[in-house]
Amino acid sequence: MLTFNSELTLVTCAFDGEIDLLRDNSNFPNVKAMGIGNLEQAVQVFDYLTQNPNIKQIVFLGSCGVYPWSQFQIKDIVSPDAVYANEIAASLGFAKQLPMDPLFYPLQNDPTFPNGVCNAPTCITLHELNDPPESSWKEFAIENLELFGLAKVANIFKIPITAYLVVTNRVGPNGSFEWQSNWREFSNHLQNTFLKL
Repeated sequence: MLTFNSELTLVTCAFDGEIDLLRDNSNFPNVKAMGIGNLEQAVQVFDYLTQNPNIKQIVFLGSCGVYPWSQFQIKDIVSPDAVYANEIAASLGFAKQLPMDPLFYPLQNDPTFPNGVCNAPTCITLHELNDPPESSWKEFAIENLELFGLAKVANIFKIPITAYLVVTNRVGPNGSFEWQSNWREFSNHLQNTFLKL
């Protein structure tokens, strides 16, 4: 189990509902939602870290969808060990993937929880996926929309990230509906689990 120095740790997420219990019941003074999507997350975190040079660790609490070929189930908590930003439209031949350098960022996973590789595209995947669209997707277990942007900025500041993601939905055409139905209950579960750490 990882331990975090509360004074030196930024606890972040996409929107307030993902940290409200933590903010109200925690001794962590640096708790702030940083926005939905990779770009918003990157801009807000960059601004926060510039103004708070004392931050030496980042914890991200969020939700994720699970790819059909992954072993994870709805309501599982995953602490990913790497994050990519591959676009489904490019893998299906509808678009061209912009070059990424590096292709992925390593994360400091918490060994208390199962790990896996997260994909963090810029758009929600609505395409029905039964199998990986190409071989490089076989290693992707889960999909989140903020983690790549956050990791890119944290890498600039040389700050490690530990992410805790609760599986709220299956990736695909019904993913948004499933997420809407599950996020509140599952966020409470994730936040309460983190508080017990």
